[in-house]
Amino acid sequence: MQKTIHGDQRGDQRGDQRGDQRGDQRAQGLLARLPEPPRKVALLRASRIGDFLCATPAFQALRAALPGAEITLITAPMLRDLVERSPQLDRFVAFPGFPGIAEQFFDARRTGAFLAEMRAERFDLAIQMQGSGVYSNPFTLLLGAHVTAGFIRQGDEPGLLDAALPIPERGSETQRTLALAAFLGAAPQGERTEFPLRPEDRAAAETLLAGAQSPLIGLHAGARDRARRWSPERFAAVGAALYAHCGGTMILLGDTTAAPASTRIAQRLHAAGVPCLDLTEQTTLPTLGAVIARLTLLVTNDSGPAHIAYALDTPSVTIYGGANPEAYGPPAHGPHWLAIHPVPCRPADALTCPGCAYSYACLEGVTVAQVVTLAERALNLMTWRA
Repeated sequence: MQKTIHGDQRGDQRGDQRGDQRGDQRAQGLLARLPEPPRKVALLRASRIGDFLCATPAFQALRAALPGAEITLITAPMLRDLVERSPQLDRFVAFPGFPGIAEQFFDARRTGAFLAEMRAERFDLAIQMQGSGVYSNPFTLLLGAHVTAGFIRQGDEPGLLDAALPIPERGSETQRTLALAAFLGAAPQGERTEFPLRPEDRAAAETLLAGAQSPLIGLHAGARDRARRWSPERFAAVGAALYAHCGGTMILLGDTTAAPASTRIAQRLHAAGVPCLDLTEQTTLPTLGAVIARLTLLVTNDSGPAHIAYALDTPSVTIYGGANPEAYGPPAHGPHWLAIHPVPCRPADALTCPGCAYSYACLEGVTVAQVVTLAERALNLMTWRA
């Protein structure tokens, strides 16, 4: 462990070192240039489930490079359980909101108090993994860390960061966050994402799934953005077709945002005589992961549960709207299939694609037959999971 620096000594060294480092802000290997290994590190990744999971290989790289550091993740409150289960992270801190970062409601007084608390922590290093840095770099700098690093937009100046990497324009989100870790001097440990589960998570899933006949086919019709939500009626049609193909039980999954769609799917499945277990709103995030780990197959919108399936190697079919599958799709190798309808405006979302406000052609073009074909292909290539 490094020596503790107190008072003016720490402040003087901070100023001197920042002056030296900022002259070479785009140079690789910041960690090797520091006079001592950082003992307290703050990471900003205040996004949702998929973004968190995509960054887990970067967390692994940083942990391997900084084995003696306490690594704190500042992230969305909903991810507390995942942070606490991660072997790469030591501490969870709830992101308080900040202008331009839409993941959490912003309250100026609360955020001001939060930043004062963080400055009192006296972090040695703060790393921004939140995106281009237009809004997230000011927040990261306000943490008051000894040294700060993060992404910047292509063509932007590093500003007050001590190390700045222009955010890669190509590659997956996992590869982008790994590029930042490597730029800082943390060697990648692989690209496999992780979703750690505890025995109690698996036990809770066993209880919820007790009595359900295999194969267990998950249907997740929720998504935060309307541009990612496929029709519930189509999900029900897929479930009915798969039941005719292989029997089993349809397992409906999701949080409160998926509840209306799950209700409609359940009604149609029951009317068709298809066994259905509705677990919508009945799982914590870790229990949801444990349920997905038990599934034979997950059919899902492009959302958090898709990334959980990727991390747990649960076979999946993901229905894509306007998002970029290169950035957020499954790993190249694995039991995962994408249902995509080609459109000229991809990648886009409801905020950037004028057509999405009216037609959602990217989603509407994905047919029930297309999804059923991919799902049957997946089912025919695997052994049933008990």
